[in-house]
Amino acid sequence: MRKKVKKIISMLLTMTLILGIGIGVSGKKVQAAEEIQEEIGYTDIQTRGIYLQSGSSKISKVGSGKINAGGQTIAQKKVGTVSINVNIERKVNGEWEQYTSWTTTKYNTISVLSHKTLTVPKGYYYRVKSVHYANSDVSSSGTNGLYV
Repeated sequence: MRKKVKKIISMLLTMTLILGIGIGVSGKKVQAAEEIQEEIGYTDIQTRGIYLQSGSSKISKVGSGKINAGGQTIAQKKVGTVSINVNIERKVNGEWEQYTSWTTTKYNTISVLSHKTLTVPKGYYYRVKSVHYANSDVSSSGTNGLYV
């Protein structure tokens, strides 16, 4: 009986080790910052919100010194006003600064999508921070920095 318990414990430890290694290996692929071509961020939904369903921000490299940036706001149903305020930030001397921003609003609809292709100075990290509105509900989303 004691031998059987030791065998079961040994098998469980082996399985745990294998799973641990598998999870560690199958995690997010590591790449140098310069190789990443796109970053996407999603909203943290407020449980008390009744109009806003979701929102996202996105930034991607589309050429030498060019990025495509923007996002989307989606309401739970057709609402009076759906908006997105897109803020592009650039990292300068270790601090994030406002680079440019814009707001897109649609009325009597369920969603708004807003993207722009911008020519930006190379050698910096850029990220998108968006604020999402559906009637009176507000939330935000953001991406990680993308090196251009």
